[in-house]
Amino acid sequence: MALEVTNKDSGVNRLELLKKLQSIDDKSHDFSRQKKTIESRIDAKEARIADATARLADKHEELLDFQKNIDKKHLDLKCIEEGILKSRERLLQIKSNREYSAHLSEIGGKEADKGLLEDEILSMMTEFENIATAEQELKAEVEREKKELVEIKAEVENELSLLGKNIAETRSEWEEAARQVDKAALLQYKRLLGKDGQAVVEVVAQTCGGCCMQITAQTLNLLLRREDIILCQNCEKILYIANE
Repeated sequence: MALEVTNKDSGVNRLELLKKLQSIDDKSHDFSRQKKTIESRIDAKEARIADATARLADKHEELLDFQKNIDKKHLDLKCIEEGILKSRERLLQIKSNREYSAHLSEIGGKEADKGLLEDEILSMMTEFENIATAEQELKAEVEREKKELVEIKAEVENELSLLGKNIAETRSEWEEAARQVDKAALLQYKRLLGKDGQAVVEVVAQTCGGCCMQITAQTLNLLLRREDIILCQNCEKILYIANE
């Protein structure tokens, strides 16, 4: 299948121009991929900052809750100490040896409870310090990530600036080449390009580079004559055979 054209340029020249357009578009697509890759570095770093910030908030909340528990234990300890003090004062008023011994035993139980609670508070204080240390480490991590983000943004800005110039040059190059292409051929090219980014494909071992279907002997002969723009009968992409 050959594409009908409306100018007087040779099929070879038209095909070479279309191949040039495809090469330029390939370059443009590559630039677009580069742009996304460059910009994704900022997205990735911002995601890391968001994650670290969320973990920091959770750790801070854990620290506050732990402090509340410690404060409650201190209140419990104060109540026990006040109870012991009152019991000792009461002990001085007891006349009976039996009652005195029973009350003294009660004080001993309270003293034991006090000792256990003091040990628990001491253990909790150690854990509190560990949590506080973890919070400080997370704060440092967030600050470090933010600092790196500033550096990355500066690098990305420079890279995108250079890439933008390349994209502008490529667009200008494409427009210059497009002005030289036959209108019908250009319309066909744009239609095919819009499908998957490939309008012009090479035939290798009698196989279309677009759909991987084997071309007919007639199509091969037309390609070898290099007189017309030949389309694949299956995917309709513009075919060419590399010069030997």
